[in-house]
Amino acid sequence: MSDTYLTFAALVMTLACLSLMGRFMQATRSGDYARCIWYKGAASLCFVLVGLLGMLRLGDPDYGWKMALGLFMGFCGDELLAMRFIREEKHDQYFSLGAMAFSLGHLLFIWAAFQRAGNVLAWGLGIFALLLLCSGIYAKRKESHAGDMQPKAVAYIALVCFMGATACAAAIARTDISSQLFALGGLGFVVSDNILCAHYFGKDRRFLLNWLIHISYYGAQLLIAWSIFFA
Repeated sequence: MSDTYLTFAALVMTLACLSLMGRFMQATRSGDYARCIWYKGAASLCFVLVGLLGMLRLGDPDYGWKMALGLFMGFCGDELLAMRFIREEKHDQYFSLGAMAFSLGHLLFIWAAFQRAGNVLAWGLGIFALLLLCSGIYAKRKESHAGDMQPKAVAYIALVCFMGATACAAAIARTDISSQLFALGGLGFVVSDNILCAHYFGKDRRFLLNWLIHISYYGAQLLIAWSIFFA
């Protein structure tokens, strides 16, 4: 399959992802959680397919499978998090499993970044400290507290910040389009998950925040998926 067809197919999947995200948000607002799990899963499957299409034109399959598998773990995380509204008696278990799936995805992204850009800890640790500081200030301002889950929530946010910092450090080491897209996607994840924690564990439950969570989240996953095309 030529690069033109692959790019066109990926563009179609990108538009489908955004359209399905909109339908998911509508279903969420109406409280139709059975439809939510289907729309959310379909939207997430679209960014996985964008990543797989990128692998077909990628010269480094070892890098590509790590990124694509990381995207797939995001799909798994989405479905597990959605299930907590269907099986309310196991709400906390599904929430924890979803966070675990996302954590595995972040570790794969970090692994891929180090493989492609080399040792980027010098820049990465400084950016990580800045992102973690911003996350802490934001959580305090939003009065976000997860109760018994607080240690897990802090550890997860720290991992997300480290992934975003690693992606940014890789973009400093390699100034190609792929690395820049990955960095933007990593930062999008940091923004999305910080808003998610503030919305879920804090007092601000405006539906607008739910929109911001999912716009930044799907934007992040799509940017990471598209980064495979230019690797």
